[in-house]
Amino acid sequence: MQTEMERAFDLIERGDVQNGLEKINRIEESADDDQLFEIATAYQSLGHTHEVVRITDKLLATYPFEGSLLTLKAEAAIDLDREEEAIDLLESITAADDAFLEAQMLLADLYHLQGLEEVAERKLFLALEQAPDEPILLAGIGSYYVEQGSYQSAIPYLKQALQQGFDPRESNLHLLLAESYSNTGAFETAMDYYAQAIEEQKEPRALFGLGFTALQLGDYKTAIEQLESLRETDPEYTSLYAPLIEAYDADRQYEKALKTAEAGLEADDYNEHLYAEAGRYQHAFGELEKAENYFGQALALNPGNVDASAKLLEIYADQERSDDIKRTIEELREAGEEDPLFTYYEGKAHYIDDEIEEALPLYERIPAYLETNGEALEEYGHLLLENGRQKDALAALSDALQQQPDNHDLAMFVEELQSREQ
Repeated sequence: MQTEMERAFDLIERGDVQNGLEKINRIEESADDDQLFEIATAYQSLGHTHEVVRITDKLLATYPFEGSLLTLKAEAAIDLDREEEAIDLLESITAADDAFLEAQMLLADLYHLQGLEEVAERKLFLALEQAPDEPILLAGIGSYYVEQGSYQSAIPYLKQALQQGFDPRESNLHLLLAESYSNTGAFETAMDYYAQAIEEQKEPRALFGLGFTALQLGDYKTAIEQLESLRETDPEYTSLYAPLIEAYDADRQYEKALKTAEAGLEADDYNEHLYAEAGRYQHAFGELEKAENYFGQALALNPGNVDASAKLLEIYADQERSDDIKRTIEELREAGEEDPLFTYYEGKAHYIDDEIEEALPLYERIPAYLETNGEALEEYGHLLLENGRQKDALAALSDALQQQPDNHDLAMFVEELQSREQ
């Protein structure tokens, strides 16, 4: 037969919270200490933290050192954003108390929230000294290291937790192991754990991880399958789009890569990377107006997006739109950006307009850039030649030919200049 307390809890579990609480209030009037603790625990699960504090204070007057009461009150204090009070309560629990392990784990969480990572770690290992085979604690330490990004340290504790019988579904242990192995470069091992994690629960984080790890292994088919599955499940999971684009690109499915970038922008229209990627593919497909628009959108979000600025300036230069080159560079500099690329394109704008005297000094300011850009170096050589500096021009054009060995027109021109010098 159900007790009154069991009937009250049954009402709450069935959703009749009001009547359940009224019944608990009546029971409390004549409840013994064990029942009061049970009531406080029920209030905690319902989020009635002030009631938890009231009852635990009443019980602590009789049992001032009881760890389970101190822990329960500390949890309520945490919910009430009274972290220092919670720490004081938990720190008062001795190692001989059954609640000591739970107290240390709660303290580790609290110190972690305060940014005191060394103290948090010390609390976890203090607990481990008391219970070296406790699966919950081992899982907790492993999870802590994953959160810290210390993946190599996390692996042995997560594996020990599984060996000690911890249910991997409770804290997604297979997923944590998969992420740990993936982040340490053990991609094939990570794939096995991701597969287990997905078998247990097909959650977005696991699908993303499996797809991303497959991409690192060059398994583009699996990467595309998993990331597309994630997109169907949760198109708002915006982190999926960049690796999915990369997978399609590596698999030479360029149209799908473009469509993926554009689909990503529907989910996240503030993503500069996706605008730049969409622009890159439209540029490759010859859709210059669309590409220009996408690159402009990327730069509006982040003027420091060098890929977008380089491609936009390239389009303007190919179309000999010198005024647009100058305007764009001025806007980027006003936004606080500077790059040798801007100096080059500023010089190129003057070069397009046959403004030799203005162009030449700009090219001369970027020798390191010219050393890595054969086309720019070739332009510089022609500027030198037009300025009457034939010997310097020949040296620059010869170096440009080294960078562009298949440029037959340049090779013939250099040969002609060399013959003049003889």
